[in-house]
Amino acid sequence: MKPLPGGEYTTCDYKAVLKVPNNYHIDYDGHYYSVLYTYCGKPAILKATPSEIRICDQYNRLICTHRRSYKDFPLYITTDEHMPPEHLYYQEINSKDGNYYRRWASVFGPSMSELIDRILKSSKHEEQAFNACAGILHRVKAIPKGIAEEAARKCIEMNSCRYSTYRQVLKKMECDEHPESSPESLPSHENIRGKDYYK
Repeated sequence: MKPLPGGEYTTCDYKAVLKVPNNYHIDYDGHYYSVLYTYCGKPAILKATPSEIRICDQYNRLICTHRRSYKDFPLYITTDEHMPPEHLYYQEINSKDGNYYRRWASVFGPSMSELIDRILKSSKHEEQAFNACAGILHRVKAIPKGIAEEAARKCIEMNSCRYSTYRQVLKKMECDEHPESSPESLPSHENIRGKDYYK
């Protein structure tokens, strides 16, 4: 027991969990406290004091702590570091606004800016287009800005400002740039056996 000022003591409530659920949150007193997502399926022990939630592994080693919540909202108490990558991705998307994607697009050039702006304006509500904008901008992180900008320009010329069109244009440009990667362009060599060899 942990002593408090004035000589009072507070009790600690324990809850053993056989398996951390797939949504990596442990239910306690109507709230759901997160653990690192890699603990899904593993045993855990939750210890609750009036002010704190402590979660330990099956060997009683501390995994994480949370401030105990008594509010009606939010019911899910989540630490960002506990989230799997795909959840972080969607949290990032939903936490932004249209101007965020416009600013990001401007890094590549005027064509990318126009493409993203058209995509945002094509939806009744801008939020519906955030996923497409994030998909495009994440996709071009690792490629030269000139290629990303040229692909955007082609989409605008085609009057088809959509994620699916951009992906197809970009894929075609990458194939045109590296034709040697296609099987049809393998060099002929006397040691390479043709299809008739095995007949």
